[in-house]
Amino acid sequence: MLSKLQSYYPNAIAMNIPPTVTEKDYYWFKEEMKELYWVGVPKSELREGQLELLSTLYELVIPDHSSYLSDSVREWYAYLCQQGDLPTINREKTIRFIQVHINSFDQEIKGFEEAIREFFTQSLAFLWLDKQNGIIIEEKSEISYGEEELYSISITLENDFYLKPYFYIGKFRNKFTTLRELFSLERDLFIQALKHLSKERVYSFEKIFPFLLASNLPDLPSNILKKDILPILREDSELRRTLIVFLEHNSNTSHAAKTLYVHRNTLQYRIDKFSEKTDINLKHFNSAIMVYLTCLLVNLPE
Repeated sequence: MLSKLQSYYPNAIAMNIPPTVTEKDYYWFKEEMKELYWVGVPKSELREGQLELLSTLYELVIPDHSSYLSDSVREWYAYLCQQGDLPTINREKTIRFIQVHINSFDQEIKGFEEAIREFFTQSLAFLWLDKQNGIIIEEKSEISYGEEELYSISITLENDFYLKPYFYIGKFRNKFTTLRELFSLERDLFIQALKHLSKERVYSFEKIFPFLLASNLPDLPSNILKKDILPILREDSELRRTLIVFLEHNSNTSHAAKTLYVHRNTLQYRIDKFSEKTDINLKHFNSAIMVYLTCLLVNLPE
């Protein structure tokens, strides 16, 4: 759409954030291809009858005050997505990005956005990258949320708006010269996590790292695992689940059994049987790492 309009209107512009009342010198049209875009055509370039014609071809958008974006949001968007300058911030503070992804887009998005702002009242800004992905920018404070709190927020928002939100918790950082680059890296991690670890709701680098390591193992160790251990785990999903929960609970039998809703003796029996089959002692740290990575390999394509 943009290329066609620009051939007729050289000064047409495009944005992937909604236009606001401040862009009053343009007529705005919305297009959804691979991503959602708003294209603005200068009012001064439209001749009589052309607005009516364009309105029949594309969706005309009338910006209103409800879609107004603050200067802070625009500054952060320009910095992260358009190579703009870093917004004015307290250099003695540390900053992190919490990324938000929703599984669908509908008319409740404004209410969803307001709810996000209520949960993150101390944030520097909240902005949308596109129709399903947003960013919360915040300084470290006494009420900075962790994984459990974000999980609860995700459940609450889903119950209220029927939109399933996913979060990626970025690291707090004070090296502002690399802030944009680090955000871009975290963005890539989040995209991979959503693709391969869709059962989770809240992600962090620590949570994603083992999967990335397992999926990028060199051929030699990968082939050995595929021959020795992987067949056992593929044929017994219950055993695989037991091992993952056991290792994720720091090899604590009682805690793992409680999570699995089994008696601790049952859990111990499964672990002992695995050790007998493989001659692997899960009490050894290196063995535990190896088995955990192998469990993650199961769901990867062969």
